[in-house]
Amino acid sequence: MRKVDIIIVGGGIAGLTAALYTSRQNLKTIVITMDIGGQLLITSEIQNYPGFKSISGLELARKV
Repeated sequence: MRKVDIIIVGGGIAGLTAALYTSRQNLKTIVITMDIGGQLLITSEIQNYPGFKSISGLELARKV
């Protein structure tokens, strides 16, 4: 059995962002999801996401 510190359920933008931050803290993190990106992949424009003034959902998923 693998031991992890954090289990994140859902691979949408919230789950991916949570995984990014927990990984930065050197916590062993696993994301459980059917598809990475969720609704993010079909979103044409996201405004004011931290670090980006405007970005497409697909591009943000690739960067996160």
